[in-house]
Amino acid sequence: MKSLALYFAALSLCFSLSPLYAATAPAYDYLPENEVATITIGEKQSHALVRSWRGKHQYGAAILFSDFGTNADPSDVITFLRRHLNDKGWATISLSAPDNGPQVNHTTDASEVSKSGEKQLALKASKSLPTYSEEAWQKLREKQHEQLIQTMNQLDALGQPYPGKRILIASQKGAGLAITLLNAGSLPKPDILVIINPYLDRSEENQKLAQQIAELTIPVLDIQSPDASPEALATLLERKALAPQNQPLRYEQQVLALNLDQPSAWQEILVLVQGFAKRIMKAYP
Repeated sequence: MKSLALYFAALSLCFSLSPLYAATAPAYDYLPENEVATITIGEKQSHALVRSWRGKHQYGAAILFSDFGTNADPSDVITFLRRHLNDKGWATISLSAPDNGPQVNHTTDASEVSKSGEKQLALKASKSLPTYSEEAWQKLREKQHEQLIQTMNQLDALGQPYPGKRILIASQKGAGLAITLLNAGSLPKPDILVIINPYLDRSEENQKLAQQIAELTIPVLDIQSPDASPEALATLLERKALAPQNQPLRYEQQVLALNLDQPSAWQEILVLVQGFAKRIMKAYP
């Protein structure tokens, strides 16, 4: 009985330690160690995933990140490109995107809590849904700007083994933020910019993206899928209309036939990126 008690005590200790182990375990321990690099953003450590080019072609490096709040290896087209551009002659450096904003909550006064059996925690019909204050929104956006700027400023060392052209590939709100910062001159300019379903969730910011893209002096490949957010679809026609006319090497828009949740669409995007990059490199060796 004594040995059985010791067994259960040890088992209990294992279970009590398991959350601590999970919290300190490497975030990318399923990847080869040589792919995971540590970078510092502010006072926190983050990771970048680096994969070398393969084959006879060595064009340069592609820097990738996805939507706000995603890590460097999201389960979407960005990870597909991270793993398949290498065979096309590009090293890939995948980054964690800036943090998403915290979920906005509201409190219910004790006097408004419904009695047992009645509808619980309902907002009054005269009240709007909770949202950020203007000050809170500005602080959040400034934090996201700073996170992306600090991250991009650390890429010289990571990309040093891979000289050549630089492609910046971003999707969704990550793409929207990249457009804004490139337009403001706050990010180092890549040789090629690829944006996938770009948008920002604030209407006034989102409406500026088309004009900001048109003002960029770098080649832009703009890819849109039919299942994109309403905000991205809302600016689709304007993004093309404001693009420099008769300058196919400055802006190209491609609308996919397939939704982006289908891997066959990811393959199409790989082909589009590869083709656009080849045209740009031929025009600007």
